[in-house]
Amino acid sequence: MAVIFVAGQSNAANFGEKRQTTAFGDRVVAFFAGACAIAASPLLGAASNEGESLTPMADALIRSGRFDRVVLAPVAVGGTEIARWVDGDLAPVLRQALDAVQARYRVTHAIWHQGENDALIGLSAADYKRQFDVLLGRWRAQGMAAPVFVSVTTRCYPNWMADNPVALAQRSLPDPARGLHPGPDSDAELPAAELRDGACHHNAAGQAHLAKLMAAALLAVDPAP
Repeated sequence: MAVIFVAGQSNAANFGEKRQTTAFGDRVVAFFAGACAIAASPLLGAASNEGESLTPMADALIRSGRFDRVVLAPVAVGGTEIARWVDGDLAPVLRQALDAVQARYRVTHAIWHQGENDALIGLSAADYKRQFDVLLGRWRAQGMAAPVFVSVTTRCYPNWMADNPVALAQRSLPDPARGLHPGPDSDAELPAAELRDGACHHNAAGQAHLAKLMAAALLAVDPAP
């Protein structure tokens, strides 16, 4: 069984064009506030009310034959800088969400899918890495030993540049010795035609593409023992 903790901003927070429902019934569930429900958009724990890529990602994991069940545990809010998750109003929300899922399950994978707002405000690579290191340290202190998959996701503003400092930081973070692995590189892999608003959020094709990238990233690494 895969138990996947997902944190971040809008593209992990139900901002996609197409609402999704798992093809596998109660083999793919979403966990929130101590309870599970069959996975379907919008996923509870993620702030908006549209579609997402996590449910089709979970279906892809089932189809791979590697996992017989998948539990999704998202906590995501659109338009958020990393500082809000580390030192701001969302830090206790993140801590409580992880504690809640770990009270019932052993997390096998974690996905960090955030960065657009930090790229917009011009956060330096060094500051992004420093704050992420604090976040990771807290997750480890909470007892989450799962591999963490760091997405590259910064495209969401006029005059966006692919080599912005936040994207460079995200690409430099993977370190297997620390349990950090590459997540989907949506900046590089998703074309503009898969963005519903021409800038930030995914249309149905983009959701499907991101789901495929996420599943491939997770399947490339053994889950937490």
